[in-house]
Amino acid sequence: MLSRPHTSELSPMYNAHWSDDDDTYTVIPSGYRLPTPLNTIHHNWMDPNNHQNSLLQHYMKHVLPIQFSHAEGSIDIIVWTLIHSSNTAREAACLLADLHLRSTTQSGSIGYNTPEDRDVYRHAQRAMKPVTEGDAFASLCMVSYLRFSGGQWRWQAFLDGACRFSLALLEGKHTSPASALMSCTESMRFIIKTSMWFDVLASATQIRRPMFEVLHSLYDPSGIALVDGRPELSMMDVMGCDTNIVIALAEIAGLAYWKEARSRTGSLSVPELVRRGQRIEAILNNTNVNNHSHGAETEKSRRRRLTSDVFRSSALVYLHSVLSGDHPLCPEILYNVTETIKCLGRTEDVGTARHVVRSVVFSICVCGCLTDDPAFRGYFLQLLQELQMETVGNCALVCDLMRRVWTSREGGTPVDWRVVMREILLV
Repeated sequence: MLSRPHTSELSPMYNAHWSDDDDTYTVIPSGYRLPTPLNTIHHNWMDPNNHQNSLLQHYMKHVLPIQFSHAEGSIDIIVWTLIHSSNTAREAACLLADLHLRSTTQSGSIGYNTPEDRDVYRHAQRAMKPVTEGDAFASLCMVSYLRFSGGQWRWQAFLDGACRFSLALLEGKHTSPASALMSCTESMRFIIKTSMWFDVLASATQIRRPMFEVLHSLYDPSGIALVDGRPELSMMDVMGCDTNIVIALAEIAGLAYWKEARSRTGSLSVPELVRRGQRIEAILNNTNVNNHSHGAETEKSRRRRLTSDVFRSSALVYLHSVLSGDHPLCPEILYNVTETIKCLGRTEDVGTARHVVRSVVFSICVCGCLTDDPAFRGYFLQLLQELQMETVGNCALVCDLMRRVWTSREGGTPVDWRVVMREILLV
């Protein structure tokens, strides 16, 4: 019997607090205190009206911890600065907060409603072609808005805008993308990494190459960049996923695209497909997996480690579906679906297990689509259904699409889960 999916509560609400005795802080419109180094841009900050101020408070306390649950503690100051120095960022954050407020008054689940008739959405459309960090952050907020509300395809224009903005910096005047990432501002680094992550997962369902082909040069698959202790190059502190696993996911998406293109022209070489797949599998197999917690690690680092383990095992499911086809009885697929469930099970004794489940909708979807085991299917469905009841998200849509895959496969014909999932962003 599978254990019951997680029932832990939401993460503690965001609460920015600095000592009132410290004179080096400046009070800004909403009452939060910001360090002195930020005072230099104080004159550019917006003074939101009361309604916006209320929405921004709600965003910081309730939405941001859901939107970027694995990000470092500095994310609060990064975001607070962006939404007070950029109209576009502030309006997008308000839109997200409003969505979350409406969801909490409708039993935790809302249907998708196109917000095109809203002035704030028209303003946020500027984020499709960002020219500032604030615009780029607004793009990512709009991706989250459309994902949380169940919007399909509409998020792609916003994601493309954030990716183009990020790539322009990475491919600019610096000697290498890695040096660009290490020397840029902390807020820009966060925007680049988040755009990169969304792009990799979008490429998986859309069967395309990731826009961030610079991943090859940003990160060394041997792990040298991480061994050298360069947190600026790590994805773990942004999305809770080991950098090498992100590389592998991007490589798998590229391999799926290559296979489909070669199959269409009748030029697919199966031995070459296998060779490429083995190189990706080696990256995943060489990535450390720690099944036990460390006494010194924090709650956040534990969540990241567990989340990364789930991504690793589900990435192997994804890889073997590309190599062998979408066959649930393929030994490698069956084994790694089981491993993914074991990884999810290891989070059940963690008070913040919901953080892990919320982060791995992609993993649950891939494994759910590629299992015919009724107990496994029920487990994945219950995880998503409980998560949907807790907060906004596209979990209900993912459940429906998984069921569509299962129904289509009842006749014995393999079903490409990526075709069925093509219209949604699984993050």
